[in-house]
Amino acid sequence: MAKTKNNIFMTGLSGTVGRQMTLTQKKGDTIVGKKRGPSSVPATDPQLDIQDRFKIASKYALAVIQNPVTKATYAAAAKNNQSAYNVALADAFKAPEIKSINTTAYHGQPGDIITIRAVDDFKVVTVQVSITTAAGVLVEQGNAVLTGNGMDWNYTATSLNNAPAGSKIHVTAKDLPANETEEEAIVA
Repeated sequence: MAKTKNNIFMTGLSGTVGRQMTLTQKKGDTIVGKKRGPSSVPATDPQLDIQDRFKIASKYALAVIQNPVTKATYAAAAKNNQSAYNVALADAFKAPEIKSINTTAYHGQPGDIITIRAVDDFKVVTVQVSITTAAGVLVEQGNAVLTGNGMDWNYTATSLNNAPAGSKIHVTAKDLPANETEEEAIVA
């Protein structure tokens, strides 16, 4: 192991060079050492899960760059030194997030609005809503519509719900790589 000091060519570098040496950073110093080999410790279940998610995200990103339309969509969102592949990989690795389900304007009447705030690092493509009574009977289901702010989705009720109190609003948000996030809210 060797340390470099005030070397303008090595400062801040990290990674493996020529399959022979590895550069790392510790407390501002660049450490040069022999290339690391594979770990002798078996991967844990959470590590294996992340490896599987990374493989799936990599396959998605490869498929994206093969399609000129989706490649252009992701390339338009790329910043600085990112490529369409990098943006697609990150998008595939992270599912959308449902920030809130606002049921204050829902009273069980057709035309009542349920507002869902669903966000993603790239783009949420669909938000599906289902409403069931407190007894578990399906009242209705359908797709919400994106509002002008790009984050909120409005679902307009189409069926009468005679007992809205205690009803469950089940929301599924899906992004471009088909990652899904589900949340539920209970009508007060």
